[in-house]
Amino acid sequence: MLELANTGYITATDFADYLVKIHSMTFREAYQKTADLVNLAEKKKKNLNELTLDELRKVEKKLTSEVLKVFNLKNSVNSKKSYGGTSFDNIKKMIIKYKKQK
Repeated sequence: MLELANTGYITATDFADYLVKIHSMTFREAYQKTADLVNLAEKKKKNLNELTLDELRKVEKKLTSEVLKVFNLKNSVNSKKSYGGTSFDNIKKMIIKYKKQK
């Protein structure tokens, strides 16, 4: 599942969120830069996690190597920590809860 989930542009929203949080962009501006990034990836026939930092900087010059973590699918999944989120810890908790109910 992880391999299949890593195809395409599943971490695009994480990139937009990163731009908002780290670079204080409006979501509208971050959304546009994310669209530009996805277009670049499509043009190069790459997934987002395959883009180099130099390629990412074509979309936003301020980016540092820290941004590369955003495109790691495991980091993306684990960043969803709110109740009902997809983090591995949340999934484990739900499995334990489900097993106790049986």
